[in-house]
Amino acid sequence: MSHYGKAVLVAGGPIIGSYFAWIAKHAKHPEKYPFEVRYKKVQKLLKTLSKGFNVEYHVEGLENLPEETCCIVSNHLSAYDPVSLICALDKPCTFVAKKELENKPFAGKVIKGIDGLFLDREDLKQSLRLMMKVEDDLKNKRDKNWIIYPEGTRNKDVMKNLREFHHGTFRPAYKAKVPIVPIATFGTFRVLKSKPNFKRYPVFIKVLKPLYPSDYESMTTQEIAKWCQDEIQKTVDFDLRKKDHLEMKKIGNKNYKFNQIL
Repeated sequence: MSHYGKAVLVAGGPIIGSYFAWIAKHAKHPEKYPFEVRYKKVQKLLKTLSKGFNVEYHVEGLENLPEETCCIVSNHLSAYDPVSLICALDKPCTFVAKKELENKPFAGKVIKGIDGLFLDREDLKQSLRLMMKVEDDLKNKRDKNWIIYPEGTRNKDVMKNLREFHHGTFRPAYKAKVPIVPIATFGTFRVLKSKPNFKRYPVFIKVLKPLYPSDYESMTTQEIAKWCQDEIQKTVDFDLRKKDHLEMKKIGNKNYKFNQIL
C-alpha cells in the first residue's frame, strides 16, 4: 500500500468525523471550550495521523521543559514540524503559522481551534501586531505555550545549515520574560513525500536546555537568536543526523541515500 494510501485508511475517517464533531466548532468559537480540552483533541487526532504516515518519534530531553509558560523555538524542515512537536510535547502549545494556511479547510481550522496565529510575511505591520499578541499572551501566562520557527520559512535543503534565525521572533519572549526553549528536529522532511516510500519514518526531536530570563537579561535579541541557532545546529549536526542515519539503515530501504537524505 502507498504511503498516502495508508494515511487515508488510518486517519481519513477520524479526520472527517472530527471535522464535523468538533474541529469546525472549535475554530468558530474557541472561547466556548477550555484550551486544554481543544489541545488534547487536536493532539490525539494528530497522533492518529502520524500513525497513518508510519511516523516513529524519538524524543529526548523532555525534562528540560520548564513547568511555567515558555516560548519554544525550533528549526524548520517541513510542514509536518508543528504536527510532530504537538505529538511529542504534552505541554499545551500553539504556534505561529504562515498566512497561506488560514483558509485551508482542515489545517486552517485546526490551527484556529488551538488559538494559532497566521503570519503574513509580506506585511511588516501585520507581523509586528501578531508578535505583540504573542507577547501579550506570554506576559499574561495564559494556558498555552508558543512555538515559533525563527527561520521564517522551511529549509528545503536539509544538507545545508539552518537558515539565519530572525531576532525579531524572540522579542515576545524577551519582553514577556519567559523561558526560551530551543528544540532540534530532524527527519520530518520525509513524511509528506510520496516517494520514495519507506516502511517507517523516524522523526528525531531533542529538547535542549532552556534560556531563563536570568540567563538572557544581559543579552540582545540578536545574541539570543544566535545562541539558539548555534545550539540547534550543533545538535542536528553532531547528534540527530547520526541517529537518523543509523535508524534509516535499519529500515533497510534501498532508496535511502545518506548524501541525499532521502
